[in-house]
Amino acid sequence: MAASRRGLLETCTGRVLLASLHRDNRSSWTRGTLAVSVAAVALTAGMGVAAARPIGPFEVGGAIEAEYDRAGGPDFFGDPTTPETDAAGGGKKQDFVNNVSIYWTAATDAHAIGGSIRDKWRGIGAESGSLKYPVVDEGDTSKPGRFQHFQGGSIYWSVGSGTHVISGVIRDKYSSVGWESSPLGFPIADENKTNSSTTHEQLFEGGAIYSTQKTGTHIVWGSIRDEWVRNGAENGRYGYPTSDEYDYEGGKAQNFQGGKVTWKPE
Repeated sequence: MAASRRGLLETCTGRVLLASLHRDNRSSWTRGTLAVSVAAVALTAGMGVAAARPIGPFEVGGAIEAEYDRAGGPDFFGDPTTPETDAAGGGKKQDFVNNVSIYWTAATDAHAIGGSIRDKWRGIGAESGSLKYPVVDEGDTSKPGRFQHFQGGSIYWSVGSGTHVISGVIRDKYSSVGWESSPLGFPIADENKTNSSTTHEQLFEGGAIYSTQKTGTHIVWGSIRDEWVRNGAENGRYGYPTSDEYDYEGGKAQNFQGGKVTWKPE
């Protein structure tokens, strides 16, 4: 994993808003990109044409230069290994020695991405893939780990869980219960799509999220999940969850296609 990042707490007003959304209402982070768009356009008018300065073998200029200076400069990035080049959808990018890159678009501003998160992102197509461009810099999670949000989802990393993508309705559900701070913890696998992509599932340290067209999107965790798994999970007599866990007669219960699983403290 890349060295610890300072960027998220040392930002202009726009990115502080994005950082606060990660903690308080991260499911709405896309609204924050609008707050920085005007600044991004101003910084990038004539990207690659505006005054740039030589750093090592290549020049760094415009919004990429601003991000380079803001997020740590040569100590964090090292020298550039490429010139600024075109990226998909009218964006720009530049790579640096310390396994870090900076990507820019007018809609997202310039953001650094590196280490295991960059490797994962590039492995699924980088900005041309489903995640598209980063909308915040990499940041710390409430538990030891790292995250980065993108236009199309998020990537989470921790030592114990590895690096995984989370997106769509599963990401929305994950955010609704508190992200990695919830009993789910970090994702331990990427999303798995089955039945001609109509069923989505993703495993986490403390449970799983399942989504089907018929049953909706629901979390299964704790003792109820243990009982469900003992009975064959979604392939057993209970099938898929049709509700989240809820309070029931002094304990907990959860509804499934094939019945109800209940739990009470001993």
